Amino acid sequence: MYCVIQEVRRKKPDPYGEHKEIIPELLELSINGVEQVPIWRWRWSEERFERPRLEAYKITLHQSYRENGVPRKCQYPIRTMSHYDIVEYSLYDCADSSIQATAGKLGRDAAELYEIIEAKLGPLRERLEADFHQSAEYQAKQEHQRILDAHRKARSAFSKRYGVDGDEYDRCYDVFGVLRNKEHLAKIKADRKARKQEEQARWSSYRENWQSTHEQYTSSGYSVPIRSTYTEDETATLREFYKKLSKIYHPDLNPGADTTAEMQLLNKLKEIWGV
Repeated sequence: MYCVIQEVRRKKPDPYGEHKEIIPELLELSINGVEQVPIWRWRWSEERFERPRLEAYKITLHQSYRENGVPRKCQYPIRTMSHYDIVEYSLYDCADSSIQATAGKLGRDAAELYEIIEAKLGPLRERLEADFHQSAEYQAKQEHQRILDAHRKARSAFSKRYGVDGDEYDRCYDVFGVLRNKEHLAKIKADRKARKQEEQARWSSYRENWQSTHEQYTSSGYSVPIRSTYTEDETATLREFYKKLSKIYHPDLNPGADTTAEMQLLNKLKEIWGV
């Protein structure tokens, strides 16, 4: 089995060239009649690059065999791919269903057919890609991808830095990273500062309470707080601990061993735990 790729001509040019521009667009919102902070979105321009190349490539698989001593040949059409199909898409994107169906008819593995076709298509793709990469359309496409990737990264970094969702970035900056709303950015920064101050105050209060509690501990081998600092759920768990341990170490349940010390320790812990 072998692959044949025949050059043919399309009647009309491909109308779906790369859009020429990315255009920032302000989206104004309201919820239940309440105006929200506008968001900067983006859209593609209506104008696209022209695609003058009319070449297309008809891909077929051929199988030669003999029937009653007579040589015969079967031809299996796979797909006709345009110049731009080949440089923009994979064989899988364009022809997988046809290749799978042909493999089923022939009782062969689809991966084998892919390998046969790619051996022929690969060099052609390299030549067409080298030509396409010199075009203004390809350069614009690469620049558009760079802009959108930078926008996604900036959006993600902004969200992590200020603890907000990505839309808050879009309320401040457009797709090119140009600051459009200084007032909203200032508010986001002020909110972040206030949250940090609140967190610091909570931690400071926690440390003070912790120090105050532990300064009231008494010693005699153990530190016993004057007041319990456990929550209701923690107290309930400690009570269960006490019940289970007391069953293990209670002297009445251990006639053959002296568990007095263990039980005394457990009772001290009971006092510490406040259960």
